Amino acid sequence: MPRRIIAAVAALVLAVVGAVVLIGYVRGADDRAQAGEQLVDVLVVDSEVAAGTSAGDLGSSVSVERVPTRLVAEDAVSDLSELGDQVATAALLPGDQVLAGRFADRTSLAPAGTVLAPEGLVEISVTLDAQRAVGGAVKPGDKVGIQLTNQESAEGGVTAYSVFQVFRDVLVTRVVRPEGSADPAAPYVVTVALSPQDASVVVLGTESESVWLSLEKASPGDAGQSPVTTTTVTLGDDQ
Repeated sequence: MPRRIIAAVAALVLAVVGAVVLIGYVRGADDRAQAGEQLVDVLVVDSEVAAGTSAGDLGSSVSVERVPTRLVAEDAVSDLSELGDQVATAALLPGDQVLAGRFADRTSLAPAGTVLAPEGLVEISVTLDAQRAVGGAVKPGDKVGIQLTNQESAEGGVTAYSVFQVFRDVLVTRVVRPEGSADPAAPYVVTVALSPQDASVVVLGTESESVWLSLEKASPGDAGQSPVTTTTVTLGDDQ
């Protein structure tokens, strides 16, 4: 075997051995350094977490690691229960310590002039004139009732109107009017938070322009669909 090849192989072997020895030394140095330090548990991000993620949903994305006290951030978290039901205000990247300062109450993330919908609910918007929108008195954070009405076919000069569905204690998350509009007849675009099933019913009501709002108490309650009771009012030509 040529001497050059033998020399190259020997050099490669020495390089590998040297690397193994160096890695072992570095690990040993870390162990020796940590041996004299106090270690504490902290949560560390394993996989990227999107902004807005609830602390309760972080379980599979973080893990507990023992870290020297000198390397622990001031507001590092060691247990997810410390964060309650707060949500991440920014994306969390792998290797980051989980910090309390990167979490906040969900409501604080809402844009100005809006209210965040509770988890599990969807938002839909309805365009209403002032009369149907409680005279324009509705604002974000209010609780409203939603009445869906229906106009039945007229026979013999008589028209029947009925309330076929009522929703109670529905959260208003946003109210918008055309920017700069001074026209009292300008419509209101009211966004509300409902369960997906209830939202579908209101959408159907909107298609027939039969949605009316009623202003209710602002305190939390049991939002949702009331028992179906149909109230019918019959009007003649002279009424």
